Amino acid sequence: SLWDNSVSQDMPRLVVPSEILPRLRFLLESYVLAGAGTILFAPPGAGKSYTTMLMAVSIDAGVSKLWPVNQARVLFVNLERSEESVRRRLWMCNKALGLPVTRPLLMLNRRGRTLAEISEAVKRCIRQEGVEVVFLDSISRSGAGDLIENQTANRTIDMLSALCPTWVALGHTPRADDTHAFGSVHFDAGADLMVQLTSQAKDGTLGIGLKVTKSNDT
Repeated sequence: SLWDNSVSQDMPRLVVPSEILPRLRFLLESYVLAGAGTILFAPPGAGKSYTTMLMAVSIDAGVSKLWPVNQARVLFVNLERSEESVRRRLWMCNKALGLPVTRPLLMLNRRGRTLAEISEAVKRCIRQEGVEVVFLDSISRSGAGDLIENQTANRTIDMLSALCPTWVALGHTPRADDTHAFGSVHFDAGADLMVQLTSQAKDGTLGIGLKVTKSNDT
């Protein structure tokens, strides 16, 4: 009966809309939507790692200082930087948000590994810790293959969606064009929200702009 039970999980079912149109639930307006995947993209060094950590801490702590948020448990998967580097960044993000600088954030730091290699550990953590949203830095470390290949993009999106219904992943841009994320167009097709980050340095500070370039539901 195991096979029959397995097939039954994939059988079509009637979907009945409610009488009142359900409101969209943002975990962080207008960039992180519950049950949706967001890709935030920018050139290297533009400030996207700091920005996404500010988003992650804001959601995890329920702090609406920079964006309106609904509090939810966060897992930050760092495959790009050393643990010491992200610990320093977390200290600064906590301070900027008016939180105790020692406030912890659930993280998986595995520089040199791919998401495909650590996916089982991520799944276990999500179950055990009640994680509602996963942040990934970055898509380039998915381990699914060459990013310009369509199947790689589909595998990466499927991997993220299977881990957690709500996710935010960082993407880089091509050297000659910062208007879209590097790789197959299926990254754009598979994500529910595409957010372009632009920045400008002036007087020792970095100004940040966020623009939604694609949205399925918002």
